[in-house]
Amino acid sequence: MGTHWSATTNPVWRNPHVGLTGRLPAAASSRPGLRAHPRFVTVVAGEGLSMLGDSAFDIALAWMVLHETGSVAALAGVMLAQAVPRGLLLLLGGAITDRMSARRVMLAAHVVRAVTMAVLAALVISGSVQMWHLYVVAVVTGITAAMFTPASESVLPHLLPEAAYARGNAAQGFLEQVSYLLGPVIGAGLIVLGGAGAAIAANALTFAVAACTVRSVPRGAHVEGDSSAGIVADIKVGLAHAWRSHETRLVLLIVAAATLSYSGLFAVGLPTLAASWTSSPWALSVLVSAWGAGQLIGTAAAAVTGLPDRWGLLIIGMTLAEGSAFALLGHTPSAWVAAAILVPLGIGVAYSSDVALPTFIQTRTPKHLLGRISALLGLPRVVLEPLSIAVLGAALHRSIAWGFALAAVPVLVLGLYLLADPVARGLRADA
Repeated sequence: MGTHWSATTNPVWRNPHVGLTGRLPAAASSRPGLRAHPRFVTVVAGEGLSMLGDSAFDIALAWMVLHETGSVAALAGVMLAQAVPRGLLLLLGGAITDRMSARRVMLAAHVVRAVTMAVLAALVISGSVQMWHLYVVAVVTGITAAMFTPASESVLPHLLPEAAYARGNAAQGFLEQVSYLLGPVIGAGLIVLGGAGAAIAANALTFAVAACTVRSVPRGAHVEGDSSAGIVADIKVGLAHAWRSHETRLVLLIVAAATLSYSGLFAVGLPTLAASWTSSPWALSVLVSAWGAGQLIGTAAAAVTGLPDRWGLLIIGMTLAEGSAFALLGHTPSAWVAAAILVPLGIGVAYSSDVALPTFIQTRTPKHLLGRISALLGLPRVVLEPLSIAVLGAALHRSIAWGFALAAVPVLVLGLYLLADPVARGLRADA
Protein backbone atom coordinates (compact mmCIF):
# COMPACT_ATOMS: atom_id res chain seq x y z
CA MET A 1 0.00 0.00 0.00
CA GLY A 2 2.98 2.26 0.27
CA THR A 3 4.58 4.23 -2.50
CA HIS A 4 8.33 4.09 -2.78
CA TRP A 5 10.72 6.14 -4.82
CA SER A 6 8.18 6.79 -7.53
CA ALA A 7 6.87 9.73 -9.37
CA THR A 8 3.74 8.04 -10.51
CA THR A 9 1.88 5.43 -8.57
CA ASN A 10 1.06 2.69 -10.77
CA PRO A 11 3.87 0.40 -11.67
CA VAL A 12 3.90 1.73 -15.16
CA TRP A 13 5.44 5.14 -14.83
CA ARG A 14 7.27 4.44 -11.64
CA ASN A 15 10.54 6.04 -10.89
CA PRO A 16 10.91 8.61 -13.43
CA HIS A 17 13.76 10.49 -15.52
CA VAL A 18 17.23 11.11 -16.97
CA GLY A 19 15.07 13.84 -17.83
CA LEU A 20 14.17 14.94 -21.17
CA THR A 21 17.94 15.54 -21.21
CA GLY A 22 18.27 11.94 -21.67
CA ARG A 23 21.38 9.88 -21.65
CA LEU A 24 23.40 8.47 -18.85
CA PRO A 25 26.81 10.11 -18.61
CA ALA A 26 29.07 8.80 -21.34
CA ALA A 27 31.98 8.49 -18.95
CA ALA A 28 29.97 6.86 -16.17
CA SER A 29 32.07 3.73 -16.24
CA SER A 30 35.23 5.73 -15.42
CA ARG A 31 33.72 7.37 -12.34
CA PRO A 32 33.53 5.91 -8.84
CA GLY A 33 30.64 3.49 -8.46
CA LEU A 34 27.66 3.98 -6.20
CA ARG A 35 29.43 1.93 -3.52
CA ALA A 36 31.66 4.95 -3.03
CA HIS A 37 28.60 6.62 -1.47
CA PRO A 38 27.75 4.44 1.57
CA ARG A 39 24.89 6.66 2.76
CA PHE A 40 23.10 6.15 -0.55
CA VAL A 41 23.71 2.39 -0.45
CA THR A 42 22.32 2.13 3.08
CA VAL A 43 19.21 4.18 2.37
CA VAL A 44 18.37 2.53 -0.94
CA ALA A 45 18.85 -0.94 0.57
CA GLY A 46 16.34 -0.17 3.30
CA GLU A 47 13.86 1.28 0.82
CA GLY A 48 14.31 -1.74 -1.44
CA LEU A 49 13.51 -4.08 1.44
CA SER A 50 10.43 -2.05 2.29
CA MET A 51 9.25 -2.18 -1.34
CA LEU A 52 9.66 -5.96 -1.24
CA GLY A 53 7.44 -6.10 1.85
CA ASP A 54 4.86 -3.86 0.22
CA SER A 55 4.68 -6.04 -2.90
CA ALA A 56 4.06 -9.08 -0.70
CA PHE A 57 1.43 -7.14 1.27
CA ASP A 58 -0.42 -6.09 -1.89
CA ILE A 59 -0.96 -9.74 -2.80
CA ALA A 60 -2.09 -10.53 0.76
CA LEU A 61 -4.55 -7.65 0.85
CA ALA A 62 -6.13 -8.37 -2.53
CA TRP A 63 -6.38 -12.09 -1.81
CA MET A 64 -7.80 -11.52 1.67
CA VAL A 65 -10.53 -9.12 0.52
CA LEU A 66 -11.57 -11.22 -2.47
CA HIS A 67 -11.38 -14.49 -0.52
CA GLU A 68 -13.44 -13.20 2.39
CA THR A 69 -16.02 -11.14 0.48
CA GLY A 70 -15.90 -12.42 -3.10
CA SER A 71 -16.60 -8.82 -4.10
CA VAL A 72 -14.65 -6.70 -6.57
CA ALA A 73 -16.54 -3.71 -5.18
CA ALA A 74 -15.08 -4.37 -1.71
CA LEU A 75 -11.54 -4.44 -3.11
CA ALA A 76 -12.17 -1.26 -5.07
CA GLY A 77 -13.53 0.39 -1.92
CA VAL A 78 -10.38 -0.38 0.06
CA MET A 79 -8.18 0.93 -2.76
CA LEU A 80 -10.25 4.11 -2.95
CA ALA A 81 -9.95 4.64 0.79
CA GLN A 82 -6.20 4.82 0.31
CA ALA A 83 -6.17 6.79 -2.93
CA VAL A 84 -8.46 9.66 -1.89
CA PRO A 85 -6.44 11.02 1.08
CA ARG A 86 -3.21 10.51 -0.83
CA GLY A 87 -4.53 12.65 -3.65
CA LEU A 88 -5.93 15.35 -1.40
CA LEU A 89 -2.74 15.74 0.64
CA LEU A 90 0.05 15.17 -1.89
CA LEU A 91 0.82 18.85 -2.58
CA LEU A 92 0.81 19.47 1.16
CA GLY A 93 3.34 16.67 1.52
CA GLY A 94 5.60 18.34 -1.04
CA ALA A 95 5.44 21.68 0.75
CA ILE A 96 6.12 20.04 4.13
CA THR A 97 9.13 18.21 2.66
CA ASP A 98 10.59 21.47 1.34
CA ARG A 99 10.04 23.19 4.71
CA MET A 100 11.34 20.35 6.88
CA SER A 101 13.56 17.65 5.37
CA ALA A 102 13.16 14.48 3.37
CA ARG A 103 14.87 12.59 6.20
CA ARG A 104 12.34 13.63 8.85
CA VAL A 105 9.30 13.04 6.66
CA MET A 106 10.46 9.62 5.45
CA LEU A 107 11.36 8.53 8.98
CA ALA A 108 7.97 9.54 10.38
CA ALA A 109 6.13 7.81 7.51
CA HIS A 110 8.05 4.57 8.01
CA VAL A 111 7.36 4.51 11.75
CA VAL A 112 3.64 5.15 11.31
CA ARG A 113 3.31 2.45 8.67
CA ALA A 114 5.31 -0.07 10.69
CA VAL A 115 2.97 0.38 13.65
CA THR A 116 -0.13 0.27 11.44
CA MET A 117 0.94 -2.97 9.74
CA ALA A 118 1.87 -4.56 13.06
CA VAL A 119 -1.60 -3.83 14.46
CA LEU A 120 -3.30 -5.17 11.32
CA ALA A 121 -1.18 -8.32 11.40
CA ALA A 122 -2.21 -8.95 15.02
CA LEU A 123 -5.88 -8.54 14.10
CA VAL A 124 -5.60 -10.93 11.16
CA ILE A 125 -3.63 -13.57 13.06
CA SER A 126 -6.08 -13.44 15.99
CA GLY A 127 -9.01 -13.83 13.60
CA SER A 128 -10.66 -10.59 14.72
CA VAL A 129 -10.07 -8.45 11.62
CA GLN A 130 -13.12 -6.81 10.06
CA MET A 131 -13.60 -4.87 6.83
CA TRP A 132 -13.69 -1.54 8.65
CA HIS A 133 -10.18 -2.27 9.96
CA LEU A 134 -8.97 -2.53 6.36
CA TYR A 135 -10.58 0.79 5.50
CA VAL A 136 -8.85 2.49 8.44
CA VAL A 137 -5.50 1.00 7.42
CA ALA A 138 -6.08 2.20 3.86
CA VAL A 139 -6.76 5.77 5.04
CA VAL A 140 -3.69 5.84 7.30
CA THR A 141 -1.38 4.50 4.60
CA GLY A 142 -2.89 6.92 2.08
CA ILE A 143 -2.06 9.87 4.33
CA THR A 144 1.47 8.66 5.01
CA ALA A 145 2.02 8.01 1.29
CA ALA A 146 1.09 11.63 0.55
CA MET A 147 3.89 12.73 2.86
CA PHE A 148 6.39 10.04 1.92
CA THR A 149 6.24 10.22 -1.88
CA PRO A 150 7.64 13.74 -2.47
CA ALA A 151 10.16 13.23 0.32
CA SER A 152 11.50 9.99 -1.17
CA GLU A 153 11.73 11.55 -4.62
CA SER A 154 13.69 14.57 -3.40
CA VAL A 155 16.19 12.82 -1.13
CA LEU A 156 18.61 11.47 -3.76
CA PRO A 157 20.36 14.83 -4.44
CA HIS A 158 21.40 14.83 -0.77
CA LEU A 159 23.00 11.39 -1.08
CA LEU A 160 24.82 11.60 -4.43
CA PRO A 161 26.69 14.17 -6.55
CA GLU A 162 24.75 15.38 -9.59
CA ALA A 163 26.89 13.33 -12.00
CA ALA A 164 25.63 10.17 -10.30
CA TYR A 165 21.90 11.02 -10.32
CA ALA A 166 21.09 8.88 -13.35
CA ARG A 167 22.95 5.86 -12.01
CA GLY A 168 21.31 6.36 -8.61
CA ASN A 169 17.84 6.47 -10.15
CA ALA A 170 18.64 3.39 -12.22
CA ALA A 171 19.74 1.55 -9.07
CA GLN A 172 16.55 2.55 -7.26
CA GLY A 173 14.46 1.48 -10.23
CA PHE A 174 16.31 -1.82 -10.42
CA LEU A 175 15.57 -2.61 -6.78
CA GLU A 176 11.97 -1.57 -7.23
CA GLN A 177 11.53 -3.97 -10.12
CA VAL A 178 13.21 -6.75 -8.12
CA SER A 179 10.56 -6.16 -5.47
CA TYR A 180 7.79 -6.47 -8.09
CA LEU A 181 9.35 -9.70 -9.32
CA LEU A 182 9.96 -11.39 -5.96
CA GLY A 183 7.45 -9.69 -3.65
CA PRO A 184 4.30 -11.29 -5.12
CA VAL A 185 5.90 -14.75 -4.95
CA ILE A 186 6.96 -14.15 -1.35
CA GLY A 187 3.49 -12.84 -0.53
CA ALA A 188 1.75 -15.86 -2.03
CA GLY A 189 4.18 -18.18 -0.24
CA LEU A 190 3.60 -16.49 3.13
CA ILE A 191 -0.17 -16.72 2.63
CA VAL A 192 0.07 -20.45 1.89
CA LEU A 193 2.39 -21.12 4.82
CA GLY A 194 1.09 -18.77 7.49
CA GLY A 195 -1.95 -16.93 6.18
CA ALA A 196 -2.36 -13.29 5.21
CA GLY A 197 -1.26 -12.22 8.69
CA ALA A 198 2.26 -13.52 8.05
CA ALA A 199 2.66 -11.38 4.92
CA ILE A 200 1.35 -8.30 6.73
CA ALA A 201 3.69 -8.88 9.69
CA ALA A 202 6.63 -9.18 7.28
CA ASN A 203 5.69 -5.81 5.79
CA ALA A 204 5.65 -4.24 9.26
CA LEU A 205 9.18 -5.54 9.83
CA THR A 206 10.47 -4.09 6.55
CA PHE A 207 9.06 -0.66 7.45
CA ALA A 208 10.87 -0.85 10.79
CA VAL A 209 14.16 -1.66 9.05
CA ALA A 210 13.64 1.19 6.55
CA ALA A 211 13.04 3.58 9.47
CA CYS A 212 16.51 2.68 10.73
CA THR A 213 18.30 2.95 7.40
CA VAL A 214 16.76 6.30 6.43
CA ARG A 215 18.54 7.81 9.41
CA SER A 216 21.67 7.66 7.23
CA VAL A 217 20.36 10.66 5.26
CA PRO A 218 22.29 13.74 6.48
CA ARG A 219 20.32 15.71 9.06
CA GLY A 220 20.72 18.92 7.09
CA ALA A 221 19.33 17.33 3.90
CA HIS A 222 16.95 20.09 2.96
CA VAL A 223 17.08 23.54 1.45
CA GLU A 224 15.34 26.39 3.19
CA GLY A 225 12.80 28.29 1.12
CA ASP A 226 10.93 31.41 2.10
CA SER A 227 10.03 30.52 5.68
CA SER A 228 7.95 33.69 6.04
CA ALA A 229 5.43 32.48 3.44
CA GLY A 230 2.55 30.21 4.32
CA ILE A 231 2.07 26.64 3.12
CA VAL A 232 -0.52 27.75 0.54
CA ALA A 233 1.90 30.34 -0.85
CA ASP A 234 4.60 27.68 -1.04
CA ILE A 235 2.30 25.45 -3.08
CA LYS A 236 1.43 28.31 -5.45
CA VAL A 237 5.13 28.97 -6.10
CA GLY A 238 5.61 25.34 -7.09
CA LEU A 239 2.57 25.41 -9.39
CA ALA A 240 3.77 28.58 -11.12
CA HIS A 241 7.22 27.10 -11.69
CA ALA A 242 5.74 23.97 -13.28
CA TRP A 243 3.32 25.92 -15.49
CA ARG A 244 6.18 27.82 -17.10
CA SER A 245 7.78 24.56 -18.27
CA HIS A 246 6.29 23.09 -21.46
CA GLU A 247 8.17 19.82 -20.87
CA THR A 248 6.66 19.48 -17.40
CA ARG A 249 3.16 20.01 -18.81
CA LEU A 250 3.73 17.22 -21.34
CA VAL A 251 4.91 14.90 -18.58
CA LEU A 252 1.81 15.76 -16.53
CA LEU A 253 -0.38 14.80 -19.50
CA ILE A 254 1.43 11.48 -19.95
CA VAL A 255 1.15 10.68 -16.25
CA ALA A 256 -2.56 11.53 -16.25
CA ALA A 257 -3.38 9.17 -19.13
CA ALA A 258 -1.20 6.41 -17.68
CA THR A 259 -2.97 6.74 -14.35
CA LEU A 260 -6.42 6.41 -15.88
CA SER A 261 -5.32 3.22 -17.63
CA TYR A 262 -3.02 1.59 -15.09
CA SER A 263 -4.43 2.35 -11.64
CA GLY A 264 -7.67 0.44 -12.07
CA LEU A 265 -5.98 -2.27 -14.10
CA PHE A 266 -3.43 -3.10 -11.39
CA ALA A 267 -5.70 -2.46 -8.39
CA VAL A 268 -8.75 -4.44 -9.50
CA GLY A 269 -8.21 -5.57 -13.12
CA LEU A 270 -5.41 -8.08 -12.66
CA PRO A 271 -6.83 -9.51 -9.39
CA THR A 272 -10.22 -9.97 -11.07
CA LEU A 273 -8.65 -11.55 -14.15
CA ALA A 274 -6.63 -13.95 -11.99
CA ALA A 275 -9.68 -14.84 -9.89
CA SER A 276 -11.59 -15.73 -13.07
CA TRP A 277 -9.10 -18.55 -13.69
CA THR A 278 -8.55 -19.93 -10.18
CA SER A 279 -9.11 -19.30 -6.47
CA SER A 280 -5.37 -19.66 -5.74
CA PRO A 281 -3.25 -16.56 -5.06
CA TRP A 282 -0.53 -17.93 -7.34
CA ALA A 283 -2.20 -16.77 -10.56
CA LEU A 284 -2.14 -13.15 -9.40
CA SER A 285 1.47 -13.50 -8.26
CA VAL A 286 2.43 -14.74 -11.75
CA LEU A 287 0.87 -11.67 -13.39
CA VAL A 288 2.47 -9.14 -11.04
CA SER A 289 5.83 -10.93 -11.15
CA ALA A 290 5.73 -10.98 -14.95
CA TRP A 291 5.29 -7.22 -14.96
CA GLY A 292 8.13 -6.91 -12.45
CA ALA A 293 10.42 -9.08 -14.59
CA GLY A 294 9.79 -6.88 -17.62
CA GLN A 295 10.38 -3.70 -15.62
CA LEU A 296 13.58 -5.19 -14.19
CA ILE A 297 14.98 -5.93 -17.64
CA GLY A 298 13.90 -2.55 -19.00
CA THR A 299 15.40 -0.61 -16.10
CA ALA A 300 18.71 -2.44 -16.43
CA ALA A 301 18.74 -1.71 -20.18
CA ALA A 302 18.05 1.99 -19.58
CA ALA A 303 20.88 2.15 -17.05
CA VAL A 304 23.31 0.79 -19.64
CA THR A 305 22.16 2.47 -22.85
CA GLY A 306 20.36 5.64 -21.74
CA LEU A 307 17.44 6.94 -23.79
CA PRO A 308 17.35 7.09 -27.58
CA ASP A 309 17.54 10.58 -29.06
CA ARG A 310 13.98 10.46 -30.42
CA TRP A 311 12.40 10.18 -26.97
CA GLY A 312 9.08 11.64 -28.14
CA LEU A 313 8.58 8.98 -30.80
CA LEU A 314 9.42 6.26 -28.27
CA ILE A 315 6.76 7.52 -25.86
CA ILE A 316 4.19 7.71 -28.66
CA GLY A 317 4.95 4.16 -29.75
CA MET A 318 4.76 2.87 -26.18
CA THR A 319 1.37 4.44 -25.43
CA LEU A 320 -0.12 2.84 -28.54
CA ALA A 321 1.48 -0.51 -27.64
CA GLU A 322 0.14 -0.31 -24.08
CA GLY A 323 -3.42 0.28 -25.25
CA SER A 324 -3.26 -2.67 -27.63
CA ALA A 325 -1.81 -4.93 -24.92
CA PHE A 326 -4.52 -4.00 -22.42
CA ALA A 327 -7.27 -4.88 -24.87
CA LEU A 328 -5.63 -8.27 -25.47
CA LEU A 329 -5.27 -9.03 -21.74
CA GLY A 330 -9.04 -9.16 -21.30
CA HIS A 331 -9.21 -12.14 -23.67
CA THR A 332 -6.30 -14.20 -22.31
CA PRO A 333 -7.18 -17.77 -21.24
CA SER A 334 -4.48 -18.26 -18.59
CA ALA A 335 -1.94 -16.53 -16.36
CA TRP A 336 0.96 -17.66 -18.56
CA VAL A 337 -0.51 -16.14 -21.71
CA ALA A 338 -1.16 -12.88 -19.87
CA ALA A 339 2.39 -12.98 -18.47
CA ALA A 340 3.76 -13.30 -22.01
CA ILE A 341 2.09 -9.94 -22.77
CA LEU A 342 3.08 -8.23 -19.53
CA VAL A 343 6.82 -9.01 -19.70
CA PRO A 344 7.62 -7.20 -22.99
CA LEU A 345 5.23 -4.41 -22.08
CA GLY A 346 7.08 -3.90 -18.79
CA ILE A 347 10.41 -3.81 -20.62
CA GLY A 348 9.21 -1.08 -22.95
CA VAL A 349 7.67 1.07 -20.24
CA ALA A 350 10.70 0.84 -17.95
CA TYR A 351 13.11 1.60 -20.78
CA SER A 352 11.16 4.61 -21.98
CA SER A 353 10.34 6.17 -18.61
CA ASP A 354 11.63 4.77 -15.35
CA VAL A 355 15.12 6.26 -15.21
CA ALA A 356 14.45 9.45 -17.16
CA LEU A 357 11.70 11.12 -15.15
CA PRO A 358 13.30 11.33 -11.67
CA THR A 359 16.59 12.57 -13.08
CA PHE A 360 14.70 15.17 -15.09
CA ILE A 361 13.04 16.42 -11.92
CA GLN A 362 16.26 16.38 -9.91
CA THR A 363 18.42 18.17 -12.49
CA ARG A 364 15.88 20.70 -13.82
CA THR A 365 14.30 21.81 -10.55
CA PRO A 366 15.78 24.19 -7.94
CA LYS A 367 16.42 22.19 -4.78
CA HIS A 368 14.16 24.35 -2.63
CA LEU A 369 11.25 23.45 -4.99
CA LEU A 370 12.08 19.79 -5.48
CA GLY A 371 9.52 18.41 -3.04
CA ARG A 372 6.71 20.53 -4.50
CA ILE A 373 7.49 19.69 -8.14
CA SER A 374 7.81 15.99 -7.30
CA ALA A 375 4.42 16.16 -5.59
CA LEU A 376 2.87 17.98 -8.54
CA LEU A 377 4.05 15.35 -11.01
CA GLY A 378 2.49 12.70 -8.79
CA LEU A 379 -0.78 14.62 -8.44
CA PRO A 380 -2.49 13.43 -11.65
CA ARG A 381 -1.89 9.89 -10.50
CA VAL A 382 -3.42 10.19 -7.07
CA VAL A 383 -6.27 12.47 -8.15
CA LEU A 384 -7.29 10.27 -11.07
CA GLU A 385 -6.55 6.92 -9.43
CA PRO A 386 -9.88 6.77 -7.55
CA LEU A 387 -11.75 7.48 -10.79
CA SER A 388 -9.81 4.77 -12.61
CA ILE A 389 -10.45 2.21 -9.88
CA ALA A 390 -14.15 3.05 -9.56
CA VAL A 391 -14.87 3.06 -13.30
CA LEU A 392 -12.91 -0.09 -14.05
CA GLY A 393 -14.38 -1.86 -11.03
CA ALA A 394 -17.88 -1.16 -12.33
CA ALA A 395 -16.95 -2.25 -15.87
CA LEU A 396 -15.34 -5.49 -14.66
CA HIS A 397 -18.50 -6.31 -12.74
CA ARG A 398 -20.25 -6.53 -16.12
CA SER A 399 -17.50 -8.01 -18.31
CA ILE A 400 -13.76 -8.66 -17.93
CA ALA A 401 -13.14 -8.22 -21.65
CA TRP A 402 -14.96 -4.89 -21.82
CA GLY A 403 -13.30 -3.72 -18.62
CA PHE A 404 -9.82 -4.24 -20.05
CA ALA A 405 -10.86 -2.61 -23.33
CA LEU A 406 -11.99 0.42 -21.33
CA ALA A 407 -8.60 0.55 -19.56
CA ALA A 408 -6.93 0.78 -22.96
CA VAL A 409 -8.79 3.93 -24.03
CA PRO A 410 -6.81 6.67 -22.15
CA VAL A 411 -3.37 5.61 -23.38
CA LEU A 412 -4.63 5.01 -26.91
CA VAL A 413 -6.16 8.50 -27.02
CA LEU A 414 -2.95 9.98 -25.60
CA GLY A 415 -0.84 8.18 -28.20
CA LEU A 416 -2.96 9.54 -31.04
CA TYR A 417 -2.88 13.04 -29.55
CA LEU A 418 0.90 13.02 -29.18
CA LEU A 419 1.28 11.60 -32.68
CA ALA A 420 -0.62 14.60 -34.06
CA ASP A 421 1.42 17.10 -32.01
CA PRO A 422 4.65 18.16 -33.76
CA VAL A 423 6.16 19.33 -30.48
CA ALA A 424 5.61 15.92 -28.88
CA ARG A 425 6.96 14.12 -31.95
CA GLY A 426 10.05 16.31 -31.84
CA LEU A 427 10.96 15.71 -28.18
CA ARG A 428 14.54 14.54 -28.00
CA ALA A 429 16.54 13.04 -25.19
CA ASP A 430 19.36 15.47 -25.88
CA ALA A 431 17.17 18.60 -26.09
